[in-house]
Amino acid sequence: MTQATTDVPTRFDRFAQVLLVGMFLAFPVALALGNVLGVLALVAILVSGNLRSQWRKVFLLPSTWAILLLFLLILVGTTYTSAPGNTALVHLSKYAKLLAGLLFVSVLFDARTRLYCLYAFMVAMGFILVSAYCGIFVPLPWAVSQQTGWGVDRTVVGDYITQNVMMTFFVLTCLAFLWKFKTPWARGFWGVLAALGAASITHMSWGRTGVLLLCSCLVVAGLAAVPGKKKIWMLGAMIAILGLVAGTSPLLMDKVRLGWKEVQTHESNKYSSLGHRLYNYKSVLAIIQENPLAGTGTGSFETEACRLNTRPEECEFFGWHPHNQYLFFTVENGVLGGLLFVALIVSLFYAARNRSTPDKCLLLGFATMLAANSLVNSSLFSARESHFFIFMMALLLAGPVIEQPNTEQSPHPMP
Repeated sequence: MTQATTDVPTRFDRFAQVLLVGMFLAFPVALALGNVLGVLALVAILVSGNLRSQWRKVFLLPSTWAILLLFLLILVGTTYTSAPGNTALVHLSKYAKLLAGLLFVSVLFDARTRLYCLYAFMVAMGFILVSAYCGIFVPLPWAVSQQTGWGVDRTVVGDYITQNVMMTFFVLTCLAFLWKFKTPWARGFWGVLAALGAASITHMSWGRTGVLLLCSCLVVAGLAAVPGKKKIWMLGAMIAILGLVAGTSPLLMDKVRLGWKEVQTHESNKYSSLGHRLYNYKSVLAIIQENPLAGTGTGSFETEACRLNTRPEECEFFGWHPHNQYLFFTVENGVLGGLLFVALIVSLFYAARNRSTPDKCLLLGFATMLAANSLVNSSLFSARESHFFIFMMALLLAGPVIEQPNTEQSPHPMP
C-alpha cells in the first residue's frame, strides 16, 4: 500500500474533525447549516480509518449502552406503533441523532478537537449574547424579537426556551474557565461573560425554563466545586444571589406570578404554557395506564393524543409532544423506555466522578440541565434542543475539555 493510499483515511479523519468544529459553530445560530455539516462529518467518519480503532473505546463508556439499548427499543417500537408509518419514521430519524452522537465521540476522543468544538459553540453563543444586548438599542434583522429597550424579551434565534437552554450552558462553561484560569484579567473576562449571559436569561427573556435550568445546574455544579462545610457557604451565597436577581428583575417576578396563575387556572385554561403542560401530563398518564409495559409504539403520541382530543385544533395543539421526555419515552416505548432514559442521565453523573473540578462541574451541570429540562420539555425530540443535548453530550463524554492531560491527543490531531 502506497503512502498516498494510507494518507487518505487520515485526511478524512482530519476533515471530520474540522466539520465537527463547524457544526458546533453553526447549529446554535443556523440549524440547517449545522445539519449539513453534521451529515458531512458522519460521511467522513465512516470513510476514515479512525472509526474501527476508536469504536472499542466508545463501547467502554457506560452511556453508550444506555444509548444503544434506548435506540433499539425505539426501533422495535416502530413495529407495533399505532402511528402512521411516516410519523414513526420522523420520530425514528430524530432519535437517530443518538447514534450519530456516538459516531462523533470516536472523533472527539481527540482532546484538541473537543476544545475547538467547545470554543466554536462559545463563539456562536457569544454572537447571540452580543445580539441580545445590541437589540436593547436597535432592532436587528436576524433577531426573532424586534422589541427594543431593557426588561423585554430578547430572543435572537429559535425560541426563548432553546436560546436559554444553550445560554445556561454558556454561563456554566464561562464559570468553568473562570475556575481554570488564575490571572485576574482572564477571570474578569469569563466572569463578565457569565454575568451577562445569566442576566440575558433572568432579565431579558419571557421563558421560565432558562431560570429553572440556570438555578439547578449552578447549585449542583457549585456544591460539587467546594469541599466539606464550604458547601453550606456556597449554598447560602447562591440563595443570596437568587434573591438579588429576583429583586432586580421585574420580568422574572412577572414570570413567576404568571406561572403561579397558570397553575391555579389550568383546569379552565389548558392553552396557557403551564396549563398546556399539566393537561398533557394528565393525558399521557392516562395513555400509559392502558399500555404500561410496551407502550403504544414509536411516534404514537400524536395518534393517542388525538384519540383523546377529537377536535382538530386541540389535536394539533396537544398532539405533537408531551413536553416531558420521561413521559414521552414511557408512553411510546413503555416503562423500560422511561427507565433507560433515566439510566442515560445517571450514567452522565457517573462519568463525572473522575474528572478534575472544572470538568466535573461542567458535566454535572450538563447532566442536571438534561434532567431538569426533560421535566418540562422533550429534550431529545425538539430540533435545536436535541442538537444541543445530544452533540454536547458526545463532546463531554469523550473526555475532559477544560483541563486536558497532554497524553490524550489522538494520532491524527487537527492541523
